Amino acid sequence: MSYLKFRRSLPIALLVTQGLHAESASYATVTDERLLHPEAGDWLMYRRTYDGSGFSPLKQITAANIGKLSLAWSVNTDLVEAHETTPIVNHGRMFVTTPQNNVIAFNAKTGVELWRYVKKYPEGLFQLHPTNRGVALYGDRVYMATTDCELVALDAVTGREVWTVPIDDYKTGCYATLAPLAAKSMASSTSP
Repeated sequence: MSYLKFRRSLPIALLVTQGLHAESASYATVTDERLLHPEAGDWLMYRRTYDGSGFSPLKQITAANIGKLSLAWSVNTDLVEAHETTPIVNHGRMFVTTPQNNVIAFNAKTGVELWRYVKKYPEGLFQLHPTNRGVALYGDRVYMATTDCELVALDAVTGREVWTVPIDDYKTGCYATLAPLAAKSMASSTSP
């Protein structure tokens, strides 16, 4: 049995928020204030709030009506590996990641796919763990850490790649599958 040597790193990519776009009807800009105090219907980060409680303040589902719930919609991502993401919701727009580092944006109410980003990998990349655990939102961007050890910023409305920065060198055995954390105009990601 062989073991890969992993280095630990805590890279932080500064998110230069030069002129954050004003909130529009198509996408609600994610600000520090909204991350600190999310609206009841939003789930803007991995555990919803910085304290990591994972608590939802919504009150529509009760012990009296839980038996009446039914499936609203479902989706097939066309990928068979483990799906380990937390859906992130911003004013009715849902973002999920998949194995192979796809990001899919949906209309959360209808399940209609709005866009899909498919990460292009370097030739010969061995993905020890091809899952992905989610995205971070900040400003008008969606951030994803990838198995080739990069942090990718996407336009939240179109899914277009805005920039990519290396976290570490994937050739040394490093990879990233966690959801980044956005705070105070920065996104942080740690690789194993």
